[in-house]
Amino acid sequence: MKLTEHYLQLRDSLGNTVENEDFTITIDELADILCCTPRYTKKIMKEMHNQNWINWKVAYGRGKRPTLTFLKNKGEVLFEVAKSHIRSGRYKEGLQTISSVGPPYQQLLNDWLVNQFGYIEESHQDEQLDILRYPFYYSIVHLDPAHINSIHENHLVDHIFDTLLVYNLQTKSVEPHLAHHYESSEDGMKWRFYLRKGVYFHHGRELTANDIVQSFQRLKETAFHNKSMIRNIRSVDVVKTWMVEFTLFKPDYLFPHALCHKQLSIIPLEIYQNAREGFTKLPTGTGPFKITKHDESMIRLDAHQHYFKGRPHLDRVEIITLADLDQTTKRDFTDYFSHDVSEKNSPMYWEEVQQPEEGATYITFNLFKGGPHQSIKVREAINYAIDKDALCDFLGGKHIFPADSQLINETDKTYVNQYNPDKSKELLHEAGYSGETLTLYATQLRKNASVRKEAFWIKEQCEKVGIMVDVHVVPINDLLREQTRKKADMIIGGVAFGNDIVYSFYRYLQMPASFVKNLMGKELGSVIESQLMKVVQEPDMDRQMGYLLELERMIKGDFAIIHLYHRSHAINVNSNSQLQGVSLEGFGRVNYKDLWFK
Repeated sequence: MKLTEHYLQLRDSLGNTVENEDFTITIDELADILCCTPRYTKKIMKEMHNQNWINWKVAYGRGKRPTLTFLKNKGEVLFEVAKSHIRSGRYKEGLQTISSVGPPYQQLLNDWLVNQFGYIEESHQDEQLDILRYPFYYSIVHLDPAHINSIHENHLVDHIFDTLLVYNLQTKSVEPHLAHHYESSEDGMKWRFYLRKGVYFHHGRELTANDIVQSFQRLKETAFHNKSMIRNIRSVDVVKTWMVEFTLFKPDYLFPHALCHKQLSIIPLEIYQNAREGFTKLPTGTGPFKITKHDESMIRLDAHQHYFKGRPHLDRVEIITLADLDQTTKRDFTDYFSHDVSEKNSPMYWEEVQQPEEGATYITFNLFKGGPHQSIKVREAINYAIDKDALCDFLGGKHIFPADSQLINETDKTYVNQYNPDKSKELLHEAGYSGETLTLYATQLRKNASVRKEAFWIKEQCEKVGIMVDVHVVPINDLLREQTRKKADMIIGGVAFGNDIVYSFYRYLQMPASFVKNLMGKELGSVIESQLMKVVQEPDMDRQMGYLLELERMIKGDFAIIHLYHRSHAINVNSNSQLQGVSLEGFGRVNYKDLWFK
């Protein structure tokens, strides 16, 4: 990069020169411009000549001056430098380099960059590698399963780690995974798991029952937000090298479902203890891919050669981090990869594969806190003040649609747009509302990943009917702290359900980060607790779902929650490629393990 700076310094200082025109200049004059010694200046000029940026001819003899010819303009040089950065994996530096030279060269780089993503065949040390490379627009925070809090983090963890059991979406049942068989006592208090032999962690050690015990002990001892998932576990004990037994405090027929959850993945404790904070960047699991690089430029996953369910077809996946770009560069570049690509003559024409996502974005009310929102009429008035159809249009509604439940089929049965500002004003009058300000806290997963837009839109709609709203956008980890949460009158957040709908529904009502159970007040909270106890003690899945829907209807009936919208996920597959094995997981992400190319 220093050579580039020297070149730009020369061009700026010798502003009257144009490309391909010779002129004479001495080394001493160049040294003054570059603020270097004459000896180092000669080295610089030779390097620029070798790069074909300039033509540098040294003339020998008294009074003869060297001849300098600029062969490339600033844009051409920066374009080459940007490509060099990108080829070396320094994507951020490459895009920042080109951002200063204007749209023509930015477009040239975008056109060139298109061919650097997608399916790539590359040779590394005489080995031919099948690589999937794609851009992603924020940095991954956590890859330690215990601390994941976004869909994309969950997706990557799913490829790095394994759980004792997995949920099969096709059969809608829990199946063995790291365990090849499991059984429970008649009273549902003891659960025994028989482990597969020949399962290896990425660093080469074979998994045993000790790893199961240590993984769950770590969750008990670490700052794990979803401790409700493991609170009912009395003990985890090694029976034999390949056999482990869980003893519960109370019967729980959702326990096998919990063990499918990625936050309960099995880790090698010795690697975690050695790495500590580093484990969240470079974790080690048993999954089909292992992390071999994770820095500000990329996450690289290489195939786990000895994966117990078969080696992936891909050799490598590279996720290029393109966070913190200026918006112009980002918008131009993402046009090639957005969910809305429709031009068949685009450099990469994509066919859309779409999957609706169970779960919803919603508002909950803090019934532990005093204020106007303690009145059901005020909460109902806020419901009537929100035009959900208009909200979806405002957010760019192609993949967003109104919600009346966490479940899409329930929304289909019951949704009617209840927007009625006159009714809202009438209810406020009946409640005796006199203009007090309500605080609305909006959850933020990370920079540029929040419900800020929704929150300020809702503030505007509420103020049209006379409800004063003060919006705060707060990182979700801060909002999980009681001293922060108790300041909120309302919280707007969302949840995405996984494949296991019943357990996802149960967790949504249970876990702190959904802001339901921990906001519902003592009276409603005890009802929720009682109903959730019925769910876990009921072995029949249909009855479990019945209890959950009954509970949701009761919370909705009190207007303690207002559902806003559902999402659907879409990926776009290049119709001209020979990509095979494309399937979407529960969170609308592609399963890398099954991808292959003809």
